[in-house]
Amino acid sequence: MADRHATAPTAPHGVLLALSGDDAEVLRALDAPGSGLKVVRRCADTSELLSAAMAGLAVLVVVDTGFDELDRTVLDRLGRAGASGLLLAPIAEHERWAGTGWPLESTTATPADICARLQAIARSLEESPRDVPRAAAPPPPDPTPAATGTDLWDDFESAAPPGPPPSWAPQPLIPGTGGSEHAHGRLVVVWGSQGAPGRSTIAASLACGLAPDTILVDADTQAPCLTQLLGTPEDSSALATAARLASRGRLDAEALGRILFPLGDGRSLLTGLGRPGRWRELPAAAMPEVWEQCRASAAWTVVDVAGGHVDDAVDDFTLEPGPGAVTANLLKEADVVVIVGAGDPIGVRRLLQLIDDMEGQPRPAGRIEVVVNRVRASAAGPSPQRAVREALARFGGIEEVTLLPDDAPTADRCLMEGRSVLEAAPASPLGRALAELVDRIDPRSGASARASRAGRGARLRRVATLLGPRRQERPSGRGHADRAAAEAGSAAPSTPGMTATVTPAAVDAVTPAPPPPPEPGADASPRGRHRA
Repeated sequence: MADRHATAPTAPHGVLLALSGDDAEVLRALDAPGSGLKVVRRCADTSELLSAAMAGLAVLVVVDTGFDELDRTVLDRLGRAGASGLLLAPIAEHERWAGTGWPLESTTATPADICARLQAIARSLEESPRDVPRAAAPPPPDPTPAATGTDLWDDFESAAPPGPPPSWAPQPLIPGTGGSEHAHGRLVVVWGSQGAPGRSTIAASLACGLAPDTILVDADTQAPCLTQLLGTPEDSSALATAARLASRGRLDAEALGRILFPLGDGRSLLTGLGRPGRWRELPAAAMPEVWEQCRASAAWTVVDVAGGHVDDAVDDFTLEPGPGAVTANLLKEADVVVIVGAGDPIGVRRLLQLIDDMEGQPRPAGRIEVVVNRVRASAAGPSPQRAVREALARFGGIEEVTLLPDDAPTADRCLMEGRSVLEAAPASPLGRALAELVDRIDPRSGASARASRAGRGARLRRVATLLGPRRQERPSGRGHADRAAAEAGSAAPSTPGMTATVTPAAVDAVTPAPPPPPEPGADASPRGRHRA
């Protein structure tokens, strides 16, 4: 009996077949005796394919890129359902679909080759660590320590006291390293607490100050506003277009360049969604390809994302990631994460809560910069900078923080002009503080030096404006004496070895006499003197 069970053939692996063309030959090859495979469903569309995979009918899939609306999102949901298999694509498109993680095979491959590749995938699934039996796990500890003759209280007292909690501090950005190893452009994510602490204003200024070739992306799925902030036409969402192209494996540098909106000086804008209900147009499976293309096209990519807690939980019924999946992936892949909070008691409390929530989540692998915006004495006391720094250091362990002053007139003027602060007012208090933040992120940017030069130029223009009317009034006063002195000098005989001199008497002769003093009966008040 034992020998009969040991030699009994195993059940064939179920296969879901989803091909756009004729699948009869592939069907016969997979169902051939001894192949170890069995086609359990020939799917007509992606809905049927996803339903069969989520129902657990099979864990092997054969699908081609020409199947009904197949994209990276469908492959991602198949993977979340526990299915894997073979993706058939034309040889020219293998590079586009290589990032999906699915094994690729040419659409011109023979049915025998497809069957052999699928059999190899089935064997790898049988040998994968996820099929290790539960008995291999270490046994749980004995819940009854009294049987061993020890006392729980003695164990508690003999245990080493817990050390202090690790301090939260930003990580340095070492040249050539970052959140992920990329030899091309870097990725900066501007995140922060809920409300409106100024994330978009900071993101626009960072894109202006970091490098001549920078891409600014509006990935805020809740309240996008970079289109209005920079005064650009609000036509369609370029970011959603890029996501659709990436889902189909058709996003390259040329396609990305066509949908970017130029902002001048080598900077471009990838416009975001028009309203928060469209967040599903940014599938989490396709967005990594968008960021890779942005890195390849520009030295810096600055992404403005929604603030608050990141909800990237996967729906148990549809296996669809939540609206915060894009932000969660960006925080893990970014080279620099700028966390923005407001400079008032409510804003500081929200910022500390947001940082505290990060302890239970995967922390960003790149550098972290904490920024507190709108720091003012009316909301934080007579010494607002000191108060904010002490609060963050005491309750959050944050020692390094960038403080931005509350410069509402400058921010409002830049909003009305449709320009960033570093572009329209780099010499303002807010502009100088933002330039320092840019230099902290990239010391080679030279933003502070440019802001200082702009400040000196603005002061010279103000001085020239103030002195302009005085220069126009000079001919009616002292100018007559100068011209008379020049004429007197020119009238003197030009003798070699002698120079013309102008005596004080000659100057007094052409200088107008002062006005006579007021009469004794006149009004001595300033108003009376003005009438006289």
